[in-house]
Formats: sequence, structure tokens, C-alpha cells
Amino acid sequence: MSWGFLRLFQRRHAAGWTLAAGLAVTAAIGWEMHREAVEMDRQRLALRAAEIQSQLDSRLEKSEMLLQNLRDYLSLSGENRSAVLNRWSHNHGLTINCPWIHGLLVATNRHTFRWRDQFPNPPGTWNSEDWERLRNFASKQPVDCEIASKTSITNSKQYLDDYQLRSLGHGQDRFAGVVKNSRLGMSERRDVIATLTNWMVGTLFYVPIYSPEAVSLLAEAESVQPGKWGVHAWLRWLHFRSMIVAPVDFDALVEAIQNGVPADLGIELFSSTNQTTGTWLSEGGNPRAADPAFKAYLTHRQTWPMYGERFSIFFYTTPLFEAQSPRRLARIAVASGIALTLLATALVGVVQRARDRQESLTDQIREARDALAAAQKERNQISRDLHDGTIQSLYAIQLGLEQTAGRQAAEPATAGRELRAVRRDLDAVIAEIRQFITAETKTDGAVDFRSVLESLAQRARAGTTTRIELDCDAGTARNLAGEQAVQLANIVREAFSNSLRHARAGVIRLNLRQEADAAVLEVVDDGCGFDPQAQARVGVGLSSMATRAKEMGGEFSLRSAPGEGTRINVRLPRQAGKEWATDAKPI
Repeated sequence: MSWGFLRLFQRRHAAGWTLAAGLAVTAAIGWEMHREAVEMDRQRLALRAAEIQSQLDSRLEKSEMLLQNLRDYLSLSGENRSAVLNRWSHNHGLTINCPWIHGLLVATNRHTFRWRDQFPNPPGTWNSEDWERLRNFASKQPVDCEIASKTSITNSKQYLDDYQLRSLGHGQDRFAGVVKNSRLGMSERRDVIATLTNWMVGTLFYVPIYSPEAVSLLAEAESVQPGKWGVHAWLRWLHFRSMIVAPVDFDALVEAIQNGVPADLGIELFSSTNQTTGTWLSEGGNPRAADPAFKAYLTHRQTWPMYGERFSIFFYTTPLFEAQSPRRLARIAVASGIALTLLATALVGVVQRARDRQESLTDQIREARDALAAAQKERNQISRDLHDGTIQSLYAIQLGLEQTAGRQAAEPATAGRELRAVRRDLDAVIAEIRQFITAETKTDGAVDFRSVLESLAQRARAGTTTRIELDCDAGTARNLAGEQAVQLANIVREAFSNSLRHARAGVIRLNLRQEADAAVLEVVDDGCGFDPQAQARVGVGLSSMATRAKEMGGEFSLRSAPGEGTRINVRLPRQAGKEWATDAKPI
């Protein structure tokens, strides 16, 4: 593919290239900005998730401190009655400090037994058989609880379906596990409280309370059998007095975190790492985390260990989060890039269209100029032909008529012959003019140039006393092409006319010869001559002869001086591949 064609292709499709390049650059920039914006949003989501988890932890720690305070209060008071619980709830403002805890419950152990009746000796004197007897005794003791109080929920039913605690080692009831481990615990998902209308779904805080005697007994057991954890569980079980139960509403907990302000993240809590409807800690509806049809801009899942359980949290972005996303900058950049690309494409298209129209007008102007130049060239050709041919013939006729007019009275017979000759010359001129009109003259065929020169000399001699001598090399005359013969004939006719009319020459010599690489035509007269450099105005004849020589690829030269006559020389180079004839037959 040439460079010119490539440039033409580029110019013809400049608008398309501009559009394609602009859209490609815009798409690349937009994609990079979008990718960076999404990465920034992921980092922002991770930071917000960590912040929300920290807030959850702090609020549950606040709940734990509140419940531990209640445990200490009940342990020191020695009472597990409704009045004590109600008074404590009133003093500490439970619904104000922890609005996500809906009421409190104290399950009291109704079973009171005297285990010292079975073990009268102090624990420090026990042997391994005594400790084994204690384990067997504790494993057979049931613990029955009753509700001591319930607060903050009006018209509420019981918090749990069954408060019957199974004995240690028989079953995996949550109460039994909390008592055995002797620490604050949290349940999995369950119905934690019921009103007259519906059950509340959530989790439960369990806080066990023991008899003060259990502390000293556990210390003695550790000194006798250090590290034997099972003994501690048996002793705690025997000295279990009550259990604080606090239902937690996670919907209220999330609302407390959001503080009534439109949230940039949605939060869903699950009591298991298996995020299904059965582990969802909210009421009504279905969790979005378990809905395969739910599609958010960004989501984030993470585990949340809490009091021995493995909870999980599902975060998803909201319109507020997306409104704060830097992705809008990428969209703005893409929209701006497309707008600028379309504008640039339109401008390039307009410029290209204007350029095409300008080139079209330029081509039309060039064609008109070429046509005008061709017409002018043709006009100049006709002018030269008329000047060098017809007009010169008319000049010769004019000279003949002047001479005949002078002889008419003295030599009527001679004048009649001359008039007939003039008539023939006029017929020839008429024929030449008809050839210009019909344009039937053919110059491509062979021409007898020597005969042409003889005819021109014969016509020039008529009506004048000037002697015209011809020296024509026949071979050179045959080697001339038709167009060359026509042009040289016109040059000879113009030279004869100038010598007869202006130079008043007595002798005109014409010589056509060949040289090593050229044919040479030379016309010499002995007239008055002139100074070519002093001419104020160059005549049509001289310029016509020079133009004709140039059109043939030849050289034209003129030498003249006042009183020294004029010499005209035309050199035509030999045509390539053509040899000059050698037979020279002068006329």
C-alpha cells in the first residue's frame, strides 16, 4: 500500500477514525476509573463493616456489663424475688440503656436439698471415693426453675417454652450447658418472647447465679484435686440458685447502630455461619443473604464470634452507599469522553466535508483552467497557422496584385496571366481556410517536404524580383514527421514573408541539412536587418516561429544586425531509434 493511498484512506475516513479512537480511549479511561472506583468501594465497605461490628461488640459488651451488674446485685442481696428485680430495673433504666433487651427474667431453682447431710465431713478430708460419691449424687439431682419476674413487656407470655432444666449429664439443654461452664452465654436463634400477637425472634443472654458457698467449696476442691474440671461442674450444679435470662432483639440492635439515620449499608445477622432463613435473627420476610435473586452493588460476609457461638453478619450496599461511590466520576468521564468524541467527530466530519467540497471546487477550477488553457493553446495554434499560412499567402497575393496593377496598362497580356495566377493563389488560400474549418488536415502520414518547400518558394517568387535559393537534403526531408514538416513549413513561410515585406532582401537562401544528431533548417537573407535587443515590440511572427520550434522539441535561434541581414536557425533532434537517411539531393 502506497503512502499516497494510505493518506487518501485516512482522509476519507478521518471522522470514522476519530470516532473509533475517541470511543476506545474513553472506554479505556472509563474502565480504569470504574475498576479503581470499585476497589475503593470495596475498601470502604470493609472499613464500614469493621466499624459496624465494633459497634455491635460495644453494645453487647454494654449489655453484658448490665447483666453482670444485676447478677452481683442479686447475689449480694440474697433475694430472688420479683420486688428485687423490679427495683433494680427501675434504678438502672434497662429500656433506656439497652433498648435492644426486651425485659428481664430470673428463673429460680425450686429444688433445695441438703447435700451436707450426705457428706457431713468437710471437703478437705475427702478421699477420691468421697469425690466420686459427690459426682454420682450431683448427676442425679434435678434443677427445677420458676419465673421470678418479667419486665418491660406488657401482656407478655413466658420467655421460654420450658424451664425444666435437665440434670447434669442427661441431655444438652442450654441452661445446663451455661451452668456447667459457669459463664455468660448466648443462645442460637429462637423465639425469645411472645406477646398477645406474635413471637419475637432473637437470642438470649444467660447469666447463672450460684450460692456463695460454692466459691469456697470450689477452692477446696481445687486444692485437693487440682485441674479436675469435672468436679467443678458438679459443685456448680449443686449450688445453682437462679438464671438471668435477657432476650435480645437484633432489629432494635441494628436500629440503635443506625441511630435513625439513612444507612449506607444494610445489615443482616445470623446465629450461624449457615446463612439461611432458619438462622436469621430478624422477624418477618426473608433474608437477602439467602435469596439468590437478590443482587446488590457490593456485599460482604464475615463471621462474628460471640460468647462461644459463631454468628455471621451479611452486609449489602444501599443507594446511599452508591450515591457516595466515586463510580459516578467514571460515568461522568465516560459521558464527557463520548460527548467530546462525538463533537470532535462532527468537527472532523464538517472539516472533511468542507475540504472535499474545496477539493471538488479546486478540481473544477483546475479542469476549467486546463480547458481554458487548451482552448487558448488551440486559439494560439490557429492564430499561428492563420498568420504563418493564410495571412502570408494573402501578403504574397497583395504583392502580386501591386505588380500586376503596374503592368496592366503596358503589358495587358502579362497582367492577365498574373491575375490568373493570383486567382489560383486565392483558391489555395480558400482551401487552407476550409481546412481550418473542417479540421480534416492529417499530419501523421508521410509528407514530401521537399515539394512543400518548392511550392512555398514558387509562391514567394511571384510578384517579386527577390531571388530565392533552396538547398534541401532529400534524406533529411524524408526523415521528418508530418507534424514536423507542417511546423517547419509555417516557419519557412513566415521567414519568407518577413524577408520580402520588411527586409527588402535581394536574395533569400533556404538550407535543410542533416548533422550528427539533428536536422537543421536555416533561412538567410541579405536584407536591411535589425537589432533584436532594441526591438520595442516583438512581432507575432518571430514569437510564433520560436513557439513552433519549442513544440517540436527543437531549438530556435535568430541572428541579425542593421545592414547585415537576418539568419534564422532551427535545430530538430533526431528521433530515438531512427537513423537519418544519407542520400543528399539538393534542389
